Amino acid sequence: MTAACITFLGTSLLLYLAGALLYLSHFLHRRGTWEEWGRRALSWGVAIHAVGILMHFLFSGLSPFSNLLPVISLLIIAGLIVGLVLERYSRIRRLNLLLAPLAFFGLLYLLLMPVRLEGATSVLLHYPWLGVHVGATLLGNVGFALAFASATIYLVQGRLLKQGRLNSLLPALDTAASATYRFAATGFAFFTLGLGMGILWLFGAPGEYLARSDTKIWMAVPSWVFFATYLYLRGLRGSHGSRLKWLVILGFLTAAANLLVVRHHFVDGP
Repeated sequence: MTAACITFLGTSLLLYLAGALLYLSHFLHRRGTWEEWGRRALSWGVAIHAVGILMHFLFSGLSPFSNLLPVISLLIIAGLIVGLVLERYSRIRRLNLLLAPLAFFGLLYLLLMPVRLEGATSVLLHYPWLGVHVGATLLGNVGFALAFASATIYLVQGRLLKQGRLNSLLPALDTAASATYRFAATGFAFFTLGLGMGILWLFGAPGEYLARSDTKIWMAVPSWVFFATYLYLRGLRGSHGSRLKWLVILGFLTAAANLLVVRHHFVDGP
């Protein structure tokens, strides 16, 4: 990675941190100007982050899927863009209160511990459609991250109400619950597509590029089960309440751990 790329990504990291602190300060002290400055910090952070990743593509000459930096960066950028747009044009508020620290720690992890996906480039050159699997899975994780943020806001607001308090800075319980369901359903659809394509690749692709016991694909199944259970109980059974939101939180944490920690096990092709 060039010095210019590191400078851009480091700057966006600092802006994400500033945005997270400004949103937290606004939440605690209720000063409207801090929220606006936090929104601006995140917007500039996303723009600079995107430029840094573009420079990484142009100067490194590597495949976009050769390491986790561009993959997770695209996930971070997409999640923050959705959060900023929703805050501006909908009743869903304060998503970035949670998305900003997630973006900061996600990028910090990537800069401190860059993980190469050995063999991924040769696989994608032979089978370009496999990128659809990666793209669908990433979109699914964006939906899961937004559902996680909405579910956490629901739990915080619900706890405050039990104590006889109402935080006017957070959305109403109905709004947070509706946002959680919609984000989870959208993310689940994309994640199911990506997981299905991954399993088909695992068993049906010519050659032996992935071991049959590839941990990363099988570790995606628990996340799918958590969200499938939530959507069944919420959508078909009509259940409500705080316990359902914990399924969303556990599902996202499992997916995030799988995305950031677990690696594919590539083996030599024919």
